[in-house]
Amino acid sequence: MTTEAPRAPKIKLGQLAPGYLGDIGPEEFLEGMEFNELDLAEVDSTQATYLDCSLSRVNFGAAESPVDLTGARFSGSKIEDCRADTLTMPRGSLIHTEISGTRIGAGVVHDNVWEKVVVSNCRISYLNLRAAKLTDVEFRDCVIDEIDLDRAKANRVSFPGSTVGVLQCEGATLGNVDLRGLQPHKISGVHSLRGTTIDEMQLMLFAELFASELGITVE
Repeated sequence: MTTEAPRAPKIKLGQLAPGYLGDIGPEEFLEGMEFNELDLAEVDSTQATYLDCSLSRVNFGAAESPVDLTGARFSGSKIEDCRADTLTMPRGSLIHTEISGTRIGAGVVHDNVWEKVVVSNCRISYLNLRAAKLTDVEFRDCVIDEIDLDRAKANRVSFPGSTVGVLQCEGATLGNVDLRGLQPHKISGVHSLRGTTIDEMQLMLFAELFASELGITVE
């Protein structure tokens, strides 16, 4: 059986109108706008929609004062060279969206829906995707210290050129999830790895982790 690769997002950004801090607010519908070099600390953008937008060199706020993107929706958009000590976007969605060159301390994105998303050249300390639904998602050339996929549903997800330190997937439902090339030092939820693909080298590297998780003593 061949592992299906993620399908690429379709993003066509035309002439964008300049976006300003005052445009951003709760439940705002923002279409075809370009937000550059803004500081969004403590901004309320709950339930907002970003359609065909570009966000570049935006600061999503410090850990103690992040922008609130709870329930926000991004579609056909690009997020580039941004910084978020804490990205607070639970119950949000990314559809046909690219995130690149961005530093994220803690990504609080549980219960999200991601479809046709590329995350590239990003540095992420902790990515909380618990109970998220991921379809056609690629983490390309990223450094991720810990990714939490507990109770997530994921199909056609891959990590080309990326590194992951800790992988959590307790109770996850996975299909066509390509883990080849990853060398996490800790895996939680080995019994939930059904539906993933690893290579022969990983099988040898993970043998001790698998044995420990399954309660097998190797002497």
